[in-house]
Amino acid sequence: MIKWDNQLFGKGEYEVMNKPQVSIAKCQKIHDYLGVRKAVKKSLDLIGGLDSLVSPGDRVLVKPNLIGPYHYTTGAITSPHVIRALCELAKEAGARKVTIADGSAVGSKTEEVFAVTGLGELSTRIGADLVNLKKTKTIYMGIPQGKVFRRLKIPEAVIEADVIINAPVMKTHDVFPATLGLKNMKGVLQEKDKKRFHKWGLAQSIVDLNKLVLPQVTVLDGTVGMEGMGPARGTPVNLGIIISSFDTVAADSVAAAVMGIDPSEIEYVKLAFEQGLGCADLSRIGVVGLCIEEVKRPFERLKLDFRAYREKGIEIYEKGACSGCRNTMQAVIADYMESKGRLGLLDGYTLIFGQQVKIPDKFEGKLVNIGLCTRKFREKGECIPGCPPHPHDLVAFFEDR
Repeated sequence: MIKWDNQLFGKGEYEVMNKPQVSIAKCQKIHDYLGVRKAVKKSLDLIGGLDSLVSPGDRVLVKPNLIGPYHYTTGAITSPHVIRALCELAKEAGARKVTIADGSAVGSKTEEVFAVTGLGELSTRIGADLVNLKKTKTIYMGIPQGKVFRRLKIPEAVIEADVIINAPVMKTHDVFPATLGLKNMKGVLQEKDKKRFHKWGLAQSIVDLNKLVLPQVTVLDGTVGMEGMGPARGTPVNLGIIISSFDTVAADSVAAAVMGIDPSEIEYVKLAFEQGLGCADLSRIGVVGLCIEEVKRPFERLKLDFRAYREKGIEIYEKGACSGCRNTMQAVIADYMESKGRLGLLDGYTLIFGQQVKIPDKFEGKLVNIGLCTRKFREKGECIPGCPPHPHDLVAFFEDR
C-alpha cells in the first residue's frame, strides 16, 4: 500500500486518492457519434484515461449488452456509438487487436442481433473483430473461491484478452432491481450455464463468474437506459450520461444511486462487495465529474400489490421474498400475463413464495411452490425451482397445464 507524506498531501487528498473513482460525464447528443465519443472519452479521462490501462500491443475485448435484436433507442442494448468509441479509443491507446464480443439471451440468435444493430458493418469499418460468444471455443476455468460454481466454461476470446472493457446499459430488470456491470458479464456464458445460474442461485452465480472475468474497466452506457419492464420490454430513458470506473462494483453502485436504487437492494452487488470484488459503500467511493444528485433520475420499477390480485381471485401469497423472486413474479404477472390478458392461466392455483411464507389455512385449487425457499412444501404441491426461477420457466409451467 502506498503511504503518502502528510506534508505533501493533506488528509482530504489522501482520502480521495484511496477511494475507488467513479466518473459521471454528460452526453448532450446521445444519437450523434462524435457527441457520444466525447462523453465516453471524458468519463475515462476523469479516472485516469484508457491509455493508463491499455498498453501497446494489447488485445482488448469490448463486452457490450446485446440481449436481443433491438435498436439501441429502445434502451435494451448498448449503443453502437458507445461501442465504436471504446474500440477507437482502445486502438488510439495502442491496442493491436480489438474484439467486440457477446452472446445474446437464451433463445435469441446473436447473429441476428449483430445484423439488427449494425455491428456487422460497423466492426468491418473500424477494423474490429466481431465474436458470437455462444459459438466460440471455450475452456473450463476453476473458481477456487466459488460458492455455487467451482468451474465454468469461459470463451477463449475472453481468457486471452489483455483488457476487458465492460459496456453494459443502465436498465431495470425482471429479476433484480437493475442489471448493470457485474450482471452484464453473464453474456460470456454458454446457454446451458445461463439456465443453471437461475436454477442454482442467480446472484451468487454472477459473483462467482466475476471472480473469473471481472473486467478491468466498466463503462456504463446511460445515453439511453430502460425503466419498467427491463431488461428488454421496458420504456427507454434518454438519460444522456456515461459512468466509468476501474471498480465494477463501485460503478454499479453509483449507477444504481443515479437510478434511485439503493445498491444494497441489488443482491449481486451486495454479495460482490461482501466478497471483496469492489466497493458498494457510496460513502467510500469518490465520484468525479458530475455528482450523483446532478443527474439522478429515479427509474420506474414495477411494483405489484399481491393483495390486490387476491381480490381479483388470483391467489398469490408472499412473505420474506428477496428482490429476485419478487421481481420475477411481478414480471410474469404484469408483463407476460396481465398485459396480454392471460391472467386466466392462474385460475385454479394458489401460488406461494418467500422465505417466511406459510401455506394459507384455506386456499383454492392446486398449490404451487415457487423458488428454492418453498421447497420445504414440495410434498404438498407442485414446485417451480430456481433462485429465482427464470420468468420463462414460470410462464411455461402454466401454459403447459
